[in-house]
Amino acid sequence: MKVRRGVWAVAALFAVYTTLYWHYVVAAAMPVDAQLSYFAGSCAVICMALALLLSARPRTAETPFGGLDQMYRLHKYLGVAALLLFIAHYATVPGGPEGDGAGATAGDGEEEGLPIDLFGLIAMIGFTLLIVVTLNRKIPYHRWIPTHRLMGLFFIVAGVHVLLVLLDGEAIALASPPGAFIIVLLLAGLAAYLYKQLLHPRRRRHAFAVAAVNRLERATEVVLEPKDGTFAFDAGQFAFVTIDADGFREAHPFTISSGAGEGVLRFTMKVLGDYTRRVRDGLSAGADAAVEGPYGRFNPLKGAQKQVWVAGGIGITPFLSVLRTMASDHGRTVRLYWCVRTAREALFLDELGARAAEIGGVTITLFDSEAGERLDTEAIANDLGGEVQDWSCYLCGPKPLVAAAARALAAAGVPRGRIHTEEFEFR
Repeated sequence: MKVRRGVWAVAALFAVYTTLYWHYVVAAAMPVDAQLSYFAGSCAVICMALALLLSARPRTAETPFGGLDQMYRLHKYLGVAALLLFIAHYATVPGGPEGDGAGATAGDGEEEGLPIDLFGLIAMIGFTLLIVVTLNRKIPYHRWIPTHRLMGLFFIVAGVHVLLVLLDGEAIALASPPGAFIIVLLLAGLAAYLYKQLLHPRRRRHAFAVAAVNRLERATEVVLEPKDGTFAFDAGQFAFVTIDADGFREAHPFTISSGAGEGVLRFTMKVLGDYTRRVRDGLSAGADAAVEGPYGRFNPLKGAQKQVWVAGGIGITPFLSVLRTMASDHGRTVRLYWCVRTAREALFLDELGARAAEIGGVTITLFDSEAGERLDTEAIANDLGGEVQDWSCYLCGPKPLVAAAARALAAAGVPRGRIHTEEFEFR
């Protein structure tokens, strides 16, 4: 998997700030412990600001980052990095956590300095708790999402702390190059948070109604019918679905499994947690639904002529949409390797097989773990005639399977720019 332009842009932003910061603090003859402490703290705030910018889902950023799923992946990494940097900041504060060194207080009086320390401490404690909650996969999504919305509030508290430090000017002056850099990103992060909370909920969503709820083997297919016309999407994209019924009003992302010309939207959901279990057990036709999207840049139809598709379980959904969309003159050679725990979980296998035979050029191979079948690069190489480096590879499924397949394909000689993945989890 190649490093996208958006990631390089973030890295360049940190490189610019690092240059500005160290040039300033070295010239100011700041003590080394203070240099390290303020660098860690300011970088933590920058990570938070960038994470908030990505969470606002700017459509113009999707292509540089390789899709919204990849943006949320970086969003998560930035959050973890901010937590570690906050810890490093407070571990190296001059004079210890009490903060009696350079820049730890405002002015000469201890009472005047209290707000700076207090705001910083509140921000660190709150942010740490929220990150720990985010990383705890046992907390259900519907309980986690309200707490995650508090992230912006603690960002504001951290911003006040940083502003007081800059206004004090004993460590870094507000008008200095690093000070101005931080302020710009603070304002950008604040604007993104306010947009997400105030304007984004009013963003136009497409009106649908639940036409059918089809209960499958450990999965559910929800069919949505448009009320005032559907929207165009590329096969392989996903959308956020909100259903206007008790217990279903949180927006959840699901891959669109219908073909691009069907006129209805199909979402095939594996029963993995509370929400998908409620969908299977409690949702019925007739409820109103709102769909936001489409998102994502996982689109084999825009890829090379020779393609390998690797799907793990419900990771078949983007490929299901692609096969339902492909015309008989698609002109591609496709090898689909589908890994399932048991053959009973191979949803729509008969339809996929019939569709592959109808359009030609597509071969489907099922790997049934219950029967002892395992996918490996040797099996793929043998099937492709040993020239795996000439094929573009699309991978979707559980993270361990996708990561292992990506490493194995890269080791077998497939260029990283030809390995495309779809993030299975946003959290």
